Amino acid sequence: MKRNVVFVVLVIIAGFQIWSLNAEVNQINQIVSDQERLISILRQQLDQLSQTVRTQDAKIAAQESTLSAREIRISNLETQNVKLEGDVRAAQAEATKYREQTTSLSSRLNKILDITVTQNYHWEYQWRPWSWDLPISLSLYVEFKERQRPRLGSDYVSMAKDPKDDLYIDRIVQHINDAAVKQRFTETQKINFTIAFVQSLPYTVDEETTPYDEYPRYPIETLFDRGGDCEDTSILIAAILDRMGFDVALLLLRDAQHMAVGIALADTYGSYYDFNSKKYFYLETTGDGWEIGEIPPDITQTKAAVHPLRS
Repeated sequence: MKRNVVFVVLVIIAGFQIWSLNAEVNQINQIVSDQERLISILRQQLDQLSQTVRTQDAKIAAQESTLSAREIRISNLETQNVKLEGDVRAAQAEATKYREQTTSLSSRLNKILDITVTQNYHWEYQWRPWSWDLPISLSLYVEFKERQRPRLGSDYVSMAKDPKDDLYIDRIVQHINDAAVKQRFTETQKINFTIAFVQSLPYTVDEETTPYDEYPRYPIETLFDRGGDCEDTSILIAAILDRMGFDVALLLLRDAQHMAVGIALADTYGSYYDFNSKKYFYLETTGDGWEIGEIPPDITQTKAAVHPLRS
């Protein structure tokens, strides 16, 4: 009987231990299952982190590549900048050299322009030789040389009337008046004396003496160049006679492609052109020996446009 009781007790104890062990096993299995789920979650997170790391690594690599390219570009730009700085320094040095040369040339040019050139004129009147000297400022000559040329014959009046060279025209007039007083010239003789002076200047062709086909000269230019064509000598003598107080006009003979001067005089004779109830007697400024009212035979029938210097 006692043995049965002991056996039963042992069985009960064993069953309880088995149940306890099963409970512990189940608990352990639950823990293992939970840990496996946690491990799975952690693996997923690890995979995500790994993907994120790979993505960031790719971005970093791209940024490093961009940075490297930028560093290369910066290096190239720095190299170019150094080269440009060198070029700038060289250009500045070149500019300084040219400025010095310009200053030197300007100084030399000013010295040259300060020169006064004395022109000498020789001619004959009434079988007697005459000679004058006229000092002319080179700077004034250059100033006139650089002026624009008029396009119309009527504009030549302004060239004859330009006041900038009056000083030199007045010197010519003084020479003429002094000679006229000394030689006791009549008014007609004084005018013919003036014509002879201008006619003595060599006839030059614009194409040969200038870069232009047509180049009207101011009086100071004709005096300095000691020559010119018909329009140049006409402008010159018109300026001189106007300063002497005579009523003169430029005569433009278009059909003959010629220019001369007309002078309004009383008590004289010869060829003339009527204009505003005045008789402008013809003055030929080219060739030798032509006097008041004498017109070359080949243009005696040519019409002329009359442009008085005085309105």
